[in-house]
Amino acid sequence: MSLPRYICKRASGPIRIDGRLDEASWGRAEAIWLRLADTGGAPRCATEARLLWDDEHLYVGFHCEDPDIFVTMRERDAELWHEDVAEVFIDANGSGCGYHEFEFNPLGAVLDLFVLTREATQEYNLWFGWNSDGLKWAVTLDGTVEDRTDVDRSWTVEAAIPLKDILTAPNFPPKDGDVWRVNLYRIERGRSGKEYSAWSPPGENNFNHPSKFGELVFSAEKV
Repeated sequence: MSLPRYICKRASGPIRIDGRLDEASWGRAEAIWLRLADTGGAPRCATEARLLWDDEHLYVGFHCEDPDIFVTMRERDAELWHEDVAEVFIDANGSGCGYHEFEFNPLGAVLDLFVLTREATQEYNLWFGWNSDGLKWAVTLDGTVEDRTDVDRSWTVEAAIPLKDILTAPNFPPKDGDVWRVNLYRIERGRSGKEYSAWSPPGENNFNHPSKFGELVFSAEKV
């Protein structure tokens, strides 16, 4: 299966990180719809993502449908993947040997780390000591957290990842036409079990496959 490719265009104006995704540039950015990580099929809970950039940041937005938002973790660098979470993995130079991982949950907790990996043997080391000091993010909810008696609708993440913090980036800022290997993921912890979805499905519910990351192409075109 060929890898998906996303043309990431420049934001035409400032992006305010408030979790609303209401700037005009967001509306003009191409939408990505995540698919089931194992089969590539349609997930029960839809996830829409969009990306933008400027000279300082890569902007990522997720809109996650969720009838039962339920998370408990609030600490930085907690193991957020055990609950509801949206994730960005970045292997900027495409080496497959290491990538940045950013995770965001509905309570506004964040996990940022660097992963050293040997995909062939599924060996990887998590460097929790790495932090993106300039990372900005915000979350909004259309529903409640930890109340399983009501029906929720969705939660939204808006993040600005500092380009200077991406250790493997070949250029800063990126040049028109630069290609990074990137994947976007979501884990939905529903009443009937977990659901794993991805932009570029790895073929299993294991996201540590940099060879399966999609291609993000930086474009100088503004939207």
